[in-house]
Amino acid sequence: MKYRTCLLLGVGALLMATSAFALTPPIMVKMKNKQGEVFFHHQEHQAAVNNCTDCHHMGFDVPRCRDCHGVDPEVPRLKRAFHHQCRNCHIKNGGPTECDTCHHIDLKN
Repeated sequence: MKYRTCLLLGVGALLMATSAFALTPPIMVKMKNKQGEVFFHHQEHQAAVNNCTDCHHMGFDVPRCRDCHGVDPEVPRLKRAFHHQCRNCHIKNGGPTECDTCHHIDLKN
C-alpha cells in the first residue's frame, strides 16, 4: 500500500512539474509580418488582463493562431483578428494605437 501511494504521489508531482514547465509564458513575444516585426512584453500584458483567455480565446489547445485564422472561412483572417483583439484592447485601456508602436520595420533590409 505504501509503495502504491508513493508511486502515485511521485507521478502526480512529475505531472505537475511538467505542466508548469510547459505553460511557462515567454517574457517577450515576436511575430513577423509584411508590415514589420511585432514584438511585445508578454509578462506586462499578462499582468494587465484578467485571464489568459482574454487574448488566447481558444485556450492553449490550438498551438498557432494561423491554424484557424486564414484557413477557416468562418473565422476572421489573422490580420483582422489581431487588429481587432489587440488594437481594440489598447483603445479601451489607453495603450498605444499607432502602427509603428507595434510594427517595427527593419530599414536595413
